[in-house]
Amino acid sequence: MELLNKVEDYIKELYATHPHELLLFHNSNYTNQVVKCARELAVKENFTEEDLHLTILASWFLNIGYLFDFIEHTKQSVRIADTFLSKTDYPEAKKKIILNAIERVLNNKKSNNEIEKVLADANNAIFASKEFVLWVKYHRQERNYFVKPKITKRNFWQNISNLLNEHQYYTASAQSMFQQGKTENIEKVNQFLSEQLNSELPKNNQMIIEELKAELEKINQKVEKRITSARGYDSLYRITARNQINLSGIADNKAHILITLNTLIISAVITFVYSQISDVKYIEIPVLLTVISSLLAIGFAVIATRPHILPGEFKMKDFYEKKTNLIFYGNFYNMDYDEYDRAVRDMLKDQELLFSNLNRDQYELGKILGRKFRLLHYSYTIFLYGFIISALSFLIVLFLL
Repeated sequence: MELLNKVEDYIKELYATHPHELLLFHNSNYTNQVVKCARELAVKENFTEEDLHLTILASWFLNIGYLFDFIEHTKQSVRIADTFLSKTDYPEAKKKIILNAIERVLNNKKSNNEIEKVLADANNAIFASKEFVLWVKYHRQERNYFVKPKITKRNFWQNISNLLNEHQYYTASAQSMFQQGKTENIEKVNQFLSEQLNSELPKNNQMIIEELKAELEKINQKVEKRITSARGYDSLYRITARNQINLSGIADNKAHILITLNTLIISAVITFVYSQISDVKYIEIPVLLTVISSLLAIGFAVIATRPHILPGEFKMKDFYEKKTNLIFYGNFYNMDYDEYDRAVRDMLKDQELLFSNLNRDQYELGKILGRKFRLLHYSYTIFLYGFIISALSFLIVLFLL
């Protein structure tokens, strides 16, 4: 007991004499929580006096390394514990147990003994805290102070979600005390993820298209005045191509958002079903509606962005009759260079042939773009109505049946 008091005084002195304002998460308050929880779990698990003593000693040193080196905190915690215990002539065998426990828990290795299991559960008791969301926000700020590049909000919350879903408490006492709170925090994290995704969604797809069309119309009005010049032709085709490429990028972004959002919805619904399927009758119906609508939305979004493979060659007869487009790579990548080179030279000599290829290139790009937005329209429509119907069905099942 005397040694425990010395260790407690030593750790508190380190925090007092080495204050670090940027440690918003791994600070003295967090260490005190871990020690308190480790003591409580060890008692509930009926530890012997010796194992209880070892567990509490390890919990005091567990996170002190963050005070001296955020990146190499594990090595620092082990070093500080080793130095202090060596000065007190602590038995080598017991010291080795403490140092191994600290290293394995901080490196997220599978626990080998009951001391490591309790220490790991105590260190992760924060997962069930009512202030979990606040602590996690502190953790992100702390991490961005010390680690570059900074992590975005969505990536951070996604990492937290993955961590919570993959984590399991080792001891029966921890499962009894913390599992329910952790489940509630998983739901909160999923809600944060959903809100972050919604904030990244563009305000209105049609509005963006109309703005681009308006911009194109203004530019075309200026170009029309100089259309007879070579520079006027260049501006017309260049601006048209740029706008079509921008619209294609918008379509791809929309598809990506739909795929990501619906994938998260399917994951969340499946998680909800596993936890509620035995408690709620007829839950299969809204789940099935949700999964089907999300899969259909994902399917149309994937088809919209799926590359279309062309043969990569054309007949010279079709080229001279203006039935093919020499500018688009999909029409010539399988041709011999000599044949392609001759066709390009002939095109540059014949202005009518050149304009025909340019016009056909813009036309084919427009056809591809039209197909993308048509499929995306179907995808968004399915997502909208599917989401509404699924939500209503969940409400009916949960509150009326």
